[in-house]
Amino acid sequence: MRRLIAVLALSSAAPLAWADDFRIDCTPAAGMSCAEAFRDVAKDVTAVVNYKILGPAEPAGVLGFSVAAIGSYAPVRNEDAWRTLTGRDISEIGMAGGVVTAGLPLGFDVGFFYTGIPSSGGAAAYGAQVRYAVFDGGVAMPALAIGANYTSTNNIDDFDYSAWGVDAVLSKGFAFLTPYVGGGYVSSRTKAADGIKQSYDLHDESVDAGRFFAGVRIAMFFFDLTPEYERFGSNDVYNLRLGLSF
Repeated sequence: MRRLIAVLALSSAAPLAWADDFRIDCTPAAGMSCAEAFRDVAKDVTAVVNYKILGPAEPAGVLGFSVAAIGSYAPVRNEDAWRTLTGRDISEIGMAGGVVTAGLPLGFDVGFFYTGIPSSGGAAAYGAQVRYAVFDGGVAMPALAIGANYTSTNNIDDFDYSAWGVDAVLSKGFAFLTPYVGGGYVSSRTKAADGIKQSYDLHDESVDAGRFFAGVRIAMFFFDLTPEYERFGSNDVYNLRLGLSF
């Protein structure tokens, strides 16, 4: 639970990783070049900056609508790479923002998110998802949904990031609790700015990895709270949603 609370404290923790629009100031270390450090940092960034599911498989239904605050937090797996690439000691990264979802006919839902980091110089991520409910679920039948998503960043001077992903989610409601599990695949591309790339001999990096996630939606009237654990590659990611649904 303390890790989930940390998601809501990102405004103080995240600037460690995102100050000055993620300024690359690389000093090659023993056994690690700038290109190798950039590759490892891209893995940590992809673990956090991808579309978060944060919900069960049941469709929102036609005219269904929700708005929520969301946050993600992850300890970094490559501290030496961050130190080499940025010249700073970074142990965690994260993002916080909001998401809007809407139900469409024929079992489709769409979602849009935008996240930023306070005191980060304006670094932000945004993305969209479309999802289809294969099974709506019922008294004895779990719900199953499949989806595709896209994520990108802006206001980061030193690199550009984008990713796409696909996921499947299985869930079953019990009174006000709806636990869910799912898995998917994310493919990202991180590209340093031209001047930075030439200065440090960096290459465009692609990160392709599977992910597993599990969570539970706790619903009370129109409000819901959804803690979620995500395993992306070798990274542990902790996600949280506080929403209002109609």
